[in-house]
Amino acid sequence: MKISHRAYGLDVMPSQASIELKNQVVSTSTAILQQGHQESRNKQGPGVEGEEKIPTEREDGGTEVELGEFFNGEGGGDHHEVVKPSFKEDKGHQLKGGLVIEGIEGRPKGIVQKDHQ
Repeated sequence: MKISHRAYGLDVMPSQASIELKNQVVSTSTAILQQGHQESRNKQGPGVEGEEKIPTEREDGGTEVELGEFFNGEGGGDHHEVVKPSFKEDKGHQLKGGLVIEGIEGRPKGIVQKDHQ
């Protein structure tokens, strides 16, 4: 994503992110998007400020924020499930502008192996 230099309203209220899999919410988080607001809060390192996710810089000049994590089956095989990410403000009605979403990317975190004891 990119945030315009004329952006407004993105730091007034944290946005709510969720991931739905098999018609069930499997991950929820909150995020702060405004650049100036996140810099003043970024004391614990990039990516997370307490419970709030904050954007991190990318090499291509954009920024990204993690919406959440989910587990989709037992690895291997042919898994085709619909994943529904959501990112919205649901506790207020603040007018916002200047947020440019360039895409949503799913990244594997690794394979979890079960113990067969």
